Amino acid sequence: MPTILEQYRVSDFLEWHKDGRLILNPKFQRGSVWPPAARSYLIDTILRELPMPKIYFRTSVDLLTKKAVREVVDGQQRLRALIDYSTDKFVLSKVTKEFEGKKYSTLDPELQSKFLSYPIAVGQLINASDKDVFEVFARLNSYNVQLNDPEKRHAKFQGDFKWAVHEMANKWSVLWDKYQIVTTRERVRMLADSLMAELFGVILEGVIDGGQPKIEKLYEKYDKEKAFDAATVEKVDNTLKYFVENLAEDVKETPICSSPHFLMLFSAIAHERVGIPAGQLDNLPPRDPVALSDLTICRNNLAQLGSVISSEDEVAGFKEFWNASTSSTQRIASRKKRFPVFVKALLPTSI
Repeated sequence: MPTILEQYRVSDFLEWHKDGRLILNPKFQRGSVWPPAARSYLIDTILRELPMPKIYFRTSVDLLTKKAVREVVDGQQRLRALIDYSTDKFVLSKVTKEFEGKKYSTLDPELQSKFLSYPIAVGQLINASDKDVFEVFARLNSYNVQLNDPEKRHAKFQGDFKWAVHEMANKWSVLWDKYQIVTTRERVRMLADSLMAELFGVILEGVIDGGQPKIEKLYEKYDKEKAFDAATVEKVDNTLKYFVENLAEDVKETPICSSPHFLMLFSAIAHERVGIPAGQLDNLPPRDPVALSDLTICRNNLAQLGSVISSEDEVAGFKEFWNASTSSTQRIASRKKRFPVFVKALLPTSI
């Protein structure tokens, strides 16, 4: 079964569709199910000239018309989005930032040209039988790395919460690039999005039990609910800005710049600066107006906590904190012990 690798422009796909030579819904494709945000994000990818995955066709020649007919065996959702956008069937959503509200017809001519000339890689399965097509995809899938939980969530959810989390993870890349709170390898597998979702969760629900199933519940809850809004984004942004500008350099390369401990420090800063719900804490410490008023003492306190966390043995005066820091840090039992200590570290008194 010959397989040909080609590259075509968006304009080619539009022409084939107009001429009836592009079949979007053969039996091995799903119906059109992409939500508006996902369709907009694809157009945004094209307008910014970023790469998109390869599309696969089963290509055969119509003996009557003597023209090639292309059945889409992988990539239907993408092509439907391109075709619909080209005919003004939807406007771009806010995930596209400066392009929000734009139809194809209202794009600047330069952007219209980018859209039409965007190249898409195509694998053409020439005169392939159904059996051949299924064999090709069995082989392609055999090489794939199984998706982890964050990657599955990114594919599954398309609401404002998912896009806000993803955008903030990209905006605050300094946390991953410079401070290594999430490593480059972890970021490739979308663990930066996973941690960012927990930061959003702190603002929305306070300090709660952690772990991937709990993060999944955040996505499920706020994917559709209107309780999530721009004020939440602003609070996350405010807290991260404060951390980077005032404390990040002092905890760099310490255990506090690992995601489980950074989460508790973020929670403590957010509690004092913008307020957080009680969550699953037995007693939420009252907000103290003098918190973070003496950054020298605060930095010393955090350095001490970093030393306690990295100690191989229990440290006098920090027994519960040390035990909680060396046990399952995702569980609420651990967070109940660690969060108040981080809050205390922000006060203008030595811990």
